Amino acid sequence: MPICELCQALVILPGDIIFIYQTSRRLKMETTIARQSLATPASPAGAVLRKPSNPLLKSTRPLQAARLEGKAICASLSTSVNAAAVAERPVSARPAEVDTTKTPKQLGFTMPGEFEPHVGCWMGWPESDDSKYLWREGGQPARQAYANVAKAISQFEPLFMIANPGEPAANARRVFSDSPNVTVVEIPINDGWTRDWGPSCIARDVDGHREVAGVHWDYDCYGAPGKIAQGRPAMMPNWDKDVAAGRALLTTNGLPVFEAPLHLEGGSIHSDGQGTLVVTEECLLDPSRNPHLDKAGIENILKEYLGLEKIIWLWRGMEGDTEVVNGHVDNMCCFIRPGVVALAWSDNEDDPQHEVGVRNLEILNSTTDARGRKLEVVKVHCPPPLFRTYKEAAGVDPEHITKGYCPRLPGVRMPATYINHYAANGGVVVPQFGGAAAETDRLAIETLQKAYGDSYKVVGVKSREVLLNAGNIHCITQQHVAGW
Repeated sequence: MPICELCQALVILPGDIIFIYQTSRRLKMETTIARQSLATPASPAGAVLRKPSNPLLKSTRPLQAARLEGKAICASLSTSVNAAAVAERPVSARPAEVDTTKTPKQLGFTMPGEFEPHVGCWMGWPESDDSKYLWREGGQPARQAYANVAKAISQFEPLFMIANPGEPAANARRVFSDSPNVTVVEIPINDGWTRDWGPSCIARDVDGHREVAGVHWDYDCYGAPGKIAQGRPAMMPNWDKDVAAGRALLTTNGLPVFEAPLHLEGGSIHSDGQGTLVVTEECLLDPSRNPHLDKAGIENILKEYLGLEKIIWLWRGMEGDTEVVNGHVDNMCCFIRPGVVALAWSDNEDDPQHEVGVRNLEILNSTTDARGRKLEVVKVHCPPPLFRTYKEAAGVDPEHITKGYCPRLPGVRMPATYINHYAANGGVVVPQFGGAAAETDRLAIETLQKAYGDSYKVVGVKSREVLLNAGNIHCITQQHVAGW
């Protein structure tokens, strides 16, 4: 029986069920076919399941996958998801074989849109020596929020939770013991901002197949060296594990790695999958990031490493996203699908966010994408301004500032937005804030459900604990793009 590389499709017969035993290290799978009907529940009576022969396989919890009419899927999903809709999504790893001394664009790669099929989603478990200096109460409330986000995403696609080896990984496994579509993978990390230190998957079509590779950015923790030199606050004093983890996510999945000569975070870019990228000037032109490059130089590297034809430069990101992150676009604007973007919006003319939204809207309305289309803009109203409370600020270790971590002070506005959501296979997971934001919470779900359409199920997850550290759901997730 062939080995599946998360999750290379097997040629099986109608009526077969494949039981996949997944590793917690090398992310490979062994399979056994049980001659049963696809309508039969998982682990049917009489099915003979062999234990994995590979000693590295720590987990023997079976996941299901199936091939229907030649279309492979990863289908260990909640019964609440429409299986017929998922079956239309071809999913496998299908790594490319490439010469990584050339640029991805030279080899025909481009960055897919987030709305395109995924093998699964990567997240990072926020439990490390840094946690008490980044999160309140040692990170426990944040870990609960991460768990809620992960479980919501796992309704729609496999979720791979990266955790520090030892006690953090063991704790994560206990949290997800009731979540069969969440797998804990042991890789050392500093913290759980997987979108930002993680790789960006790229793909190309070759003879009817989609091949996948990855771009590993020269992540420097939001321009931390430059900020420290300028006397500005940095996120944290050390990020070496995160840099290595970003590359490890590609190598452990057998994906070719393109090392990009650019200090960048994944939250600062959004792609339409057809050659267009949206970014903000506030972030990419911040002097802490790449002071040796001008706008044209940054644009050239992005085009070469993400296979782009056009970059749309918005003015600024969200208010409250200025201290360290500097206006990531994933708080402000994202592609729903090619030709359609969602934009964070405020009608309150007394709020600086209104001015930012108006100017960004003018930019979007006055441009076209790489294929010459005018963009349809969906306004997603922001919650009312939200601020860090005294109690929340006091919960962070009092030495966090003197030890080189970003000050988390009371009364500071936080970048609350619904744009910072994650689009999974057939599902969208959206931040919810509660309290004074209850009405905009409801409207955001309604607006995004209409924008994404009936093929997606939009769900909300309370995520203020993530927001306390200036990010949200999109910031803590990263898609593993599918090939076929």
